[in-house]
Amino acid sequence: MDSNENEAVPAAEEVVEEETPEAELQEDTDWKAEAIKARRIASRYRNQAIKAKEVKVEAPKVEAPTQKPEDNGLLQKAFLRSEGIKTPKEIELALTTAKKWGMEVDQLVDDEDFKVKLEKLRTAEANIAATSRIKGSPGSQSAVSTPAYWLAKGTPPTAADVPDRKVRAQIVREFMKNAGTNGKKFYND
Repeated sequence: MDSNENEAVPAAEEVVEEETPEAELQEDTDWKAEAIKARRIASRYRNQAIKAKEVKVEAPKVEAPTQKPEDNGLLQKAFLRSEGIKTPKEIELALTTAKKWGMEVDQLVDDEDFKVKLEKLRTAEANIAATSRIKGSPGSQSAVSTPAYWLAKGTPPTAADVPDRKVRAQIVREFMKNAGTNGKKFYND
């Protein structure tokens, strides 16, 4: 005999059918209703067996949730803030660089190449902040482009001195106006 034949095979839960005693059977028994009742009972037992198997299968699958610090960005952001990296752009630079280079954030903060990148970003942000608060024109009007400057100097401007043609023409007109009086406004000048 094989050893396999001697082993007990676990039997599935058997559905016990309830038998109705013959004393309860009467000639006016509704057999259709009894069949529906028996199906419902069998269905209930089958559903209970399925749910019991699902519960048994799910119990071993439940594991203690283990989260790595990489999964939660708050830990990395807190570390970066403690290292002086506070603006969202700086934090984004640090996280993307760490991911790109395959380094931990604590190693990245000490890396010289990252420090250079961070300093460039900070300088660019500082320049933008410094120049964005300036009110008025960007500096197209200067003392060199006024007629009074060139009249005081005594020589008309060249195209290299004043690149704007309209301003240069205005300065030349002022020279022509003052040519008749030799630049004097009063008779005793």
